[in-house]
Amino acid sequence: VLDKNGAPLRLYLAPDHAWRFPASLDSTSPVLLATLVASEDRHFRAHPGVNPLSLVRAACGNLLAGRVQSGGSTITMQVARLVEPKPRTLSAKGIEIFRALQLELRHSKDEILTAELNLAPFGGNIVGVGAAAYFYFGKPADRLCLGEAALLTVLPRAPARLDPARDAPAATRGRDMVLDQLAARGAIPPEAAAEAKAVPVPAHTVTPPFFAPHFCDLARSRRPGQARVATTLDPFAQKAAEEILAGRSERLRSLGIGSAAVVILDRTTRNVLAMVGSPQFFDAPRSGQINGAVIRRSPGSALKPFLYAKAMDAGLIVPQSLLLDIPTAFSGYTPKNYDGLFRGRVTAEKALITSLNVPAVRLMDTLGAETFHALLLRGGLTTLNKPAAHYGLSLVLGGGEVTLLSLTGLYATLAAGGEHLAPRLFPDSPAAGVRLFSPEACFLTTNILSQVERPDLPGGFERALGVPAVAWKTGTSYGHRDAWAFGYSAGHVIGVWVGNMNATPVKGISGAAHAGPILFELFRAVETDGSRLPDPGPLNLAETELCAESHELPTALCDRRITAAIIPGVTRLVPCPVHRQIQVDVKTGLRLAGSCLERHASRPEVVTEYPAELCAWWLSLIHISEPTRR
Repeated sequence: VLDKNGAPLRLYLAPDHAWRFPASLDSTSPVLLATLVASEDRHFRAHPGVNPLSLVRAACGNLLAGRVQSGGSTITMQVARLVEPKPRTLSAKGIEIFRALQLELRHSKDEILTAELNLAPFGGNIVGVGAAAYFYFGKPADRLCLGEAALLTVLPRAPARLDPARDAPAATRGRDMVLDQLAARGAIPPEAAAEAKAVPVPAHTVTPPFFAPHFCDLARSRRPGQARVATTLDPFAQKAAEEILAGRSERLRSLGIGSAAVVILDRTTRNVLAMVGSPQFFDAPRSGQINGAVIRRSPGSALKPFLYAKAMDAGLIVPQSLLLDIPTAFSGYTPKNYDGLFRGRVTAEKALITSLNVPAVRLMDTLGAETFHALLLRGGLTTLNKPAAHYGLSLVLGGGEVTLLSLTGLYATLAAGGEHLAPRLFPDSPAAGVRLFSPEACFLTTNILSQVERPDLPGGFERALGVPAVAWKTGTSYGHRDAWAFGYSAGHVIGVWVGNMNATPVKGISGAAHAGPILFELFRAVETDGSRLPDPGPLNLAETELCAESHELPTALCDRRITAAIIPGVTRLVPCPVHRQIQVDVKTGLRLAGSCLERHASRPEVVTEYPAELCAWWLSLIHISEPTRR
């Protein structure tokens, strides 16, 4: 598995526990190809798979020596022996010759040479020149020099005896023998042979990398059977994320929080730049090998921004719209705010900034649970795979389960102006998306989320230099099992989850207190010079006057006005329903019914009439407080 620069992140053993990195002729150094053919089988391109002269010469030499010194094998015969291993007997040699002729009839010379490159043994469990080039020289097979090519040419003849890590002198003699042979045959200049001999053979094999293990496992599982998996991972962002989580893990564990996970996306491309599934991969007591970025957990309030953005696109609200935060029951379901309090009337902006539950549930009831559920599915939250009725209105408060990776991807949709594109692990992943929100709704939602108080700068980040500007939101699951923080800027989208892999609850866990600080430390690490919020581009927004009391269209009765941003042609506003003109008795000041107007002198008066359920709640507060006053 390779990072975005083509450097290996992690290497995987083949099913037979051998190291095999398939190589083609194009990905192999021409020097090695020339050296291999010149030393092993000079007439490879000319013979039909068997070279009779080589067989006769080998037989004569073996008879004179009284033992087997050479088999006279061609490269094609070597491939036949590697594919169908047998004891080295005369009958086996005959079968080898027959198989070589078969191979030549069915395959091209290039295909046979490629098979030789990938099947040759190089000591231990290293098979093929791709793995040999990496483990002996720490480089791909297309960058081998002459001395390295000569060593890899001779090594398959006796992998155990010529292993440079075990017997450097024997490996050196074998390599030099090949170089002398090539020089004698005129394949290379004597000066080049001498220069190659002066370089020592490697004293040990390269330790394979083990970087971003959770990410590599995920990438490999999504590209099964692919020999080389090119990915989008940025090693700088990954290292920063790993170090930050490792540094935070001890403090979290002291609070009973055993794990954490991080996902960092490029805002524009949605490329996954970093993924840390747990602070320590080999921490068995805390299930460190489980990838916390893809497990299903309740997101708490982290879904609320998408509800508000969708409601804006549906014309139901603008940031200044007033929502009711009062005790409300929906067929037996009674949502409550995190602090247990109610605030009466709040703007949509304030309700989202302070993450109030009751206004969000009431808004979802107005929008429609099916509409919101369908939106989340289109936005990649495919773990919400039950009907909308299964989750009900609690969905917006975390009544379903999502993954950190998918939810970070949905926040990237807000950051990118509403076009959804699934997080991309591979550079060749689809780059076409689907629109979920308007740019206007995303801009208004981003503006709200940028006002949420930050744990790193409680007084406001605007007065600090070099600090990333971030729109962000937290979530804490029901039962205090999971805490989340999501944020985005013009450059990056970051998601953080903290909790326990076994879902053990933690008293007092919260997204703001435990995931939020990690989020902003990550932003500081990947955006060292600070950043700005995403540029929304041209927007279809307008400023309009609203009644200061109802936050709806003002009438002649509304004496105080405020301005608010709306989406022209989308936002639905009604004339102010709060201010009404009534007739009162001139003497008593009491309201007159229509039938009394002819018998009493009257005058007009403007009054405010609030929703009945709000008034009922206000009255209940008065009744509760009366005994205290007495």
